[in-house]
Amino acid sequence: MITYNPPQAPPEQSTLSMQTFNPGDFKQDIYTLPLEGALVGAISYLYTPRSVSLWPFNSETADETPRPTTLPASIILPFALGTAGLVLGGLTLANDDFALGTQVRGWLHAILLTELATSTTKVTFQRKRPFYDYKESTEGSTSNDDRFSFFSGHASHAFSFATYSSALMFEYSRSPLLSWTYATVAYGAASWVASTRVKDHAHNASDVIVGGIVGTAIAAAVFYRVEAVQKQKKVASSNQIELKVVPFAFHDETSQPWYGAHIELKI
Repeated sequence: MITYNPPQAPPEQSTLSMQTFNPGDFKQDIYTLPLEGALVGAISYLYTPRSVSLWPFNSETADETPRPTTLPASIILPFALGTAGLVLGGLTLANDDFALGTQVRGWLHAILLTELATSTTKVTFQRKRPFYDYKESTEGSTSNDDRFSFFSGHASHAFSFATYSSALMFEYSRSPLLSWTYATVAYGAASWVASTRVKDHAHNASDVIVGGIVGTAIAAAVFYRVEAVQKQKKVASSNQIELKVVPFAFHDETSQPWYGAHIELKI
């Protein structure tokens, strides 16, 4: 069999530009994912504490009574990892078009970018937590983290998780009923997580509302960018022209030899 693959289209038509953010593209992910993680760490530790929060939070009094955290990370994280494993594993088994590695990396981008936005906003505004002034007056000095309330990381990550996982279900699940059921439960759980932060006096209502909006927007943007990258790759591969030539020979009833070839052209 002779196979002929002619030259592909020019690079700008068939390959992804390295100047564009392409989550899900492995060649970029090996650089961008560590970079995002490094930025999160740098912002979280290399900041300057402010004596007064930035406007419009500079004149607030945060004197709510401190309460224990209803849903700490030690409780949320195992459920999140288990749910992510079920979603990714189920879609891998149910749909041959589901690119597990690509979507895992895309989801990591959504998580890191959500944390990057959350950390940057917190250390920029340094809004007091609702119980900060109460702790100051009754217990003395507090850690700097007790002052950072805007916006809620619990809310931003909960809604980012719900958005990305629900988008995966709607795109790759073969059951609309299952997709809608999952999305309802996922967003309900995210809303519950966000509401506990207000009830715990750890955040103001505006903190969780903005956090939910930001987390949803980032996850949706990353997911649809991952899908665009996937489609671009498929288009590039489908533009290839493949020519297959299979020679053959046989003898007819009179022992006359015949020679020929089977030619297959895929465009």
